[in-house]
Amino acid sequence: MQEIRELGEVSWTYDEIRNSIPDFLEIYKQKPIDDNQGGMKSPHMFATWFLLKKINPKNVIESGVWKGQGTWLIEKTLPDAKIYSIDLNLSKREYLSEKVMYFDTDFFNIDWSIIQEKENTILFFDDHQNAFERIKKCKGLGFKYYLFEDNYPSGPGDCYSLKKAFQHAGFEPDSKERGLSKIIKTLLGKTNRVAPNSKDASYLKRVLEIYYEFPPVFIKKKTRWGDNWDGEIYPTPLPLYEEVEHDYLRVFREEADSYTWLCYAKIR
Repeated sequence: MQEIRELGEVSWTYDEIRNSIPDFLEIYKQKPIDDNQGGMKSPHMFATWFLLKKINPKNVIESGVWKGQGTWLIEKTLPDAKIYSIDLNLSKREYLSEKVMYFDTDFFNIDWSIIQEKENTILFFDDHQNAFERIKKCKGLGFKYYLFEDNYPSGPGDCYSLKKAFQHAGFEPDSKERGLSKIIKTLLGKTNRVAPNSKDASYLKRVLEIYYEFPPVFIKKKTRWGDNWDGEIYPTPLPLYEEVEHDYLRVFREEADSYTWLCYAKIR
């Protein structure tokens, strides 16, 4: 398996991330949705909050709304930013904002000429789509900054992530599907399968100035899939903490298995 490498350099340190946790938790206490099962919890809410503050874009495009907790966080973090939120099914929203422009179609069905400053826009993808194709096409549209929430490693996960691409792992969808249905989808070109390859990683290394996996606050012994959190199988940045040193950190321990290697990427 390929070693996962961080590309480029970021302007912050582990100490700076750790020191910002109390400020984040004060905001997290105000979250409008208590049960956000199926959406972001504290590890990725924290990562998103921290990275948005650092990048400080004028526009945010959020693809994947679910109940709206992420929309609320973006609005809370960047009160002056223009937010565009996309989901094929907006009926699940529990948090709605009059300041946000909503769309119920795929990202690529929208005419993004409505945004004049694409170089000052961040795309936040939480939509379980092919991240490699998102990068290729969005680069052509002039977008520079990206966050990918579902950045699964080789094996698990329901989409082709940048992490899988860097691991040369490819992606095999519908692993439980067998027989005629799978054959028909393959013949019709309707499968999302990506064969293991090294060319996608080579492309990413050429076009990305930065690829950065936000570190987990904690790592549990078992992953969300029930197996051991092995560093070779699941290469992961060093966690910010090994143990719960303060009571206020317990929410990160409790929700640690919601971590899916959220990453920040910047086009050259």
